[in-house]
Amino acid sequence: MSPPAIRFKDITKSFPGYTAVEAINLDVSSGRFLSVVGPSGCGKSTLLNMAAGLMTPSGGSVEIFGEPLNGINRKAGYMFQQDALLPWKTVLDNILLGLELRGADPKAAEQTARDWIHRVGLDGFADRYPHQLSGGMRKRVAMAQTWITDPAIVFMDEPFGALDVHTRLRMEGEILGLWAETKKTVMFVTHDLEEAIALSDEVVVLSAGPASHIVGVYQVDLERPRNLIDIKTDPRFTEIYGSIWRDLREEVLKSYERNEKV
Repeated sequence: MSPPAIRFKDITKSFPGYTAVEAINLDVSSGRFLSVVGPSGCGKSTLLNMAAGLMTPSGGSVEIFGEPLNGINRKAGYMFQQDALLPWKTVLDNILLGLELRGADPKAAEQTARDWIHRVGLDGFADRYPHQLSGGMRKRVAMAQTWITDPAIVFMDEPFGALDVHTRLRMEGEILGLWAETKKTVMFVTHDLEEAIALSDEVVVLSAGPASHIVGVYQVDLERPRNLIDIKTDPRFTEIYGSIWRDLREEVLKSYERNEKV
């Protein structure tokens, strides 16, 4: 049996006077779309950052395709909540950047970047700068930036949280289309349980912090491909939502209580 794309083995992350996550054990299978939800401050992004190699665990270890992770995860791409577009570079140049840093052939890299511009629906915008783009367009550039280097794993930290509801729905559909086409392993952090269910194969719920731990891992057996516009009317969606929300609600209430005492 192949090793999981990501394995968290008894992971703990502590900061001075505070433990963010404690004793986390979790496997993310190759090619799966897994979302992590939980109350604010429960360590969702911390978990993602340790798997990306941006943060070192205080205890335990992370394995990537069976190999211990030491340093930056070179098999992963990361799409942040705030896009990382360079304001002095055009759409084309921003998308090209990852290939340039990897020393790709300039001609081939430019053609690949132009292919991605078409793929994410930005034809005619190659020479625009980030300040000339809408929020949704900037996210499309960020998507192309992330996928163009062909990472085996894609980390996404609330990438659509700042978008309006209609643009967000469209971007979620774009991500599902890319994932279905490429079958990357995706680990997605969100505050929105509906978003997590609509996109994912599995949803992980973290407890309220400090020392957050896994409350449960829930399978999402909704058929694919998914119609995101109508998916919330599916009785099975409602059933899955109710099952997960019962546990998540308890953790959200605990988080409220702890914050009120601070």
